[in-house]
This record gives sequence, C-alpha cells and structure tokens, in this order.
Amino acid sequence: MSLLQLLFVSLPEVLLITALSFQLTGLRLKLLDLIVVGLLQTIVAYLVRLSPIPFGVHSIIQIIIFIVILRIITRNGFRVVIITALLGLTIYASLEALIAPTLLNLSGYDLNEVIYNPLMRIIFFFPQAVMILLFIFFCKKFSYRLVDFSQNGHATPGQNKNILDRSYFYLYVLVLLPVQLMALLNIVFFTSQTNTFSNQYLNFLIASFSLIIVFITVLSMGAIKKISTLIGKESEAKSATETISQLDKLIQAIRKTRHDHNHHLQTIYGLLEINEYEMAREYMHKLHLHLSTPAQLVKTDHLGVTALLYAKAGLAEIKGLDFEVQVDDSLKDIPLSTIELNSVLGNLIDNAIEAAADKGEGEKVRLEISTEPGEYQFVIANSGHPIPQEIMNQIFETTFSTKGKNRGLGLPIIKEITEKYSGTIEINTSPNETVFILHIPIAKE
Repeated sequence: MSLLQLLFVSLPEVLLITALSFQLTGLRLKLLDLIVVGLLQTIVAYLVRLSPIPFGVHSIIQIIIFIVILRIITRNGFRVVIITALLGLTIYASLEALIAPTLLNLSGYDLNEVIYNPLMRIIFFFPQAVMILLFIFFCKKFSYRLVDFSQNGHATPGQNKNILDRSYFYLYVLVLLPVQLMALLNIVFFTSQTNTFSNQYLNFLIASFSLIIVFITVLSMGAIKKISTLIGKESEAKSATETISQLDKLIQAIRKTRHDHNHHLQTIYGLLEINEYEMAREYMHKLHLHLSTPAQLVKTDHLGVTALLYAKAGLAEIKGLDFEVQVDDSLKDIPLSTIELNSVLGNLIDNAIEAAADKGEGEKVRLEISTEPGEYQFVIANSGHPIPQEIMNQIFETTFSTKGKNRGLGLPIIKEITEKYSGTIEINTSPNETVFILHIPIAKE
C-alpha cells in the first residue's frame, strides 16, 4: 500500500466510518479523538495488509482492532462501542459491496488494475466517500439515529459505559453481525471471481466464516429465549396499563361523587335551615336509592375487581345503562393474577357496555360471577344487537374488528388469558341478549 493510498483512501475511509458510526448512535466525538482514531486505524490497516494474513480475514482483524481503538479513545463501554462500530462498518461494507462491482463493470477495468494502481484506487474510492458524506449529512440534518445512546442528546465520551443492557446488546449483534458477514462474503466472492487472490485464501476465509456462523447460531438461541421473555413482559405491561386505566376511572368516579355530594349536602342543609324537614327527608331518601345500587358493587373480597366494577358502573351510568352485578363466591383463590382478571373482565364489560349503548339508553349489562363444580364461571351479558353468525368465528382474531382501525384487540387478549389457564369461552347470542360465559378451572392444590 502506497503513501498516496494511505492518505487519500485508508485515512478518509476510517474517518468517514467513525463519523457515520457516531452519528447513527447519537454519541458525540471530539474532532481530535476522531483524528486520533483515524490515524491509529490507518496504521493498523497498513501493518495488517503487509502481513501474510489471508484476504477477508484481515478485514475481521481490522474490525476487532477498530473496536478496541474506539474503546480506548472514547472511553465508552465495550457494548456501546461494539454496536457503534458495527453500525458504521455494516453500512459502509454494504455500500462497498454494491458500488465496487458496479464501477468495475461500468468502467471495464480489472480489479487487479484498481488495487495495484494508487491513482485508480483513489478514483474508485471517491464515489463511496461521496455516498457516505451524503448519508452523514442527511442523518445530521434530520437528526436520524438507528440507535440512540445519547443522554438527552448531549452524551460525552466516558458517560455511556453501562447504558446498553446485555440482553439488548445480544439482539443488536444478532441483527448487525450477519449483515456485516454477508457484505464481506459478497466482496470475497466477487474478488475470487476475478482471480485476484489464490483459492487457498478463499478456503481459509470460508473456514473462518463457518466458525462465526456457529457463534451467531449459539447467540440466536439465547436471543430467541430473551425475545420470548420480552414478549411476556410486554403483555404484562399492557395488562398493567389496563388496570391503571381502570383505577384512574375509579378515582375520577370518586371525585365526581364527592363533588356531587357537596351539592347534595348544601341542598339538605338549606332545607333544614328553612324547616322543610319532610322535604329534606324525601330528598335524602331519593339520594340513598340513587347511591345504593352502585354501593352493592363493593361487596367482593377482591380489591382489584371491586375497583374495576366501580369504574365500569360509572361508565354504564354515564351511558344510561342498567348495570347489574352478582358475585356469589369468593375470588381470593382464583388462579388468575389481578392484572389478568381485570384485563378479562374489563374487556368483556367494555364490549358489553359498548354493544348495549349502540342500541340506546335503558339497555342492560349483566355480570354474574360464581363457582360451579371444578371451575369459576363468569357470565357477561348485554341486551344490545346480536352478533351476526357469519362473523362469530372471526371475533377472536387479532386483526378482526367491526369498529374500525386499531380496534378488536380485547377479545384476543381474553382468549389468550383464558387458554393460559385451560379455560374455555362460550357465546350465546339472540335478538334479546348476547352472553359470554367464561369457564376457568379451579387450581388444584
């Protein structure tokens, strides 16, 4: 490698890859550090290419050394540096795999002529440099980042040692490493077709890449397990969000009731002040009847369900519906968690209220919770329009909804939770009433 190639190809190449890497992760890199990284990596590239290391393998070695240099100069954590380097290198390798063969085909030059002619090497490098510069420019202009390792957009060297969780790191590597490997293989395959290097280099490289593929396979097993865990946590988070939403509705209902009580007390006090005792008595009697029905909903031994039912009772009242609840047995030993139970009941009651409200005020929603031999039974009924028979088999599909886009998620969630506990769902629909019956087996001791 000539001095001309070092100054006008190797050094700019490293500078562009480093700048691109840090732009894509939101990390800041001082100009002096960028120059030091460029100079050190250029010297390494020169020494590696002078050695008898096979073509292709030398690229892997340079990647490893590049990561080490970034770690030392920037003082960021290894996980952060590895992902940062892989992002820039993967995009650069992909562009090189695309541009280099295209330029050779268009120009008619042979790869040997380009490699061993410093001037031609510089000319062929120029389009790649322009592409990377444009990529960096637009990423900076539109604040585009593939991964954001910055802290409020103002990360400095040494501040990001532990910001990337190990589990997510494996997922990033699992995505980036195969792409990087494919780009390298593409370049090696292309060079082997031009007979630029001997076949022994190619055979050695294939053996090396085979080891990397084994490593990726092992990494994939752990990543798949982690993805399954994350999916479970996401489901729990969605259920928790639903529960919080129900509690928020309960709080709002309590605040509304408290606000109304102030007016009622003022009215009663005014009637007593003017000695209208009979009118005050009648007013209190009507107020008691108005409040007594929702008060019956509190009579469960499950705090989460009680909170949910209060919120749903308020929702039904707002929509002018008659909401009846009957809980005949204890819910303390039900196998579902509070989040799961509220998710099931909440979605079923919401659907029942929505169906009844579509038909008009004065319709009914009924909830019955009881224990039968060997199971808990939940009956949720509404007097709304019946479910058409032609869609009965589709209502539990995630993508199906008659209410428009981004709807129809409630019933699939209910089905998923019910099946988790080996339960079943029964549906009866008629012009007068639609009934959902959930059967949840009692947990065996």
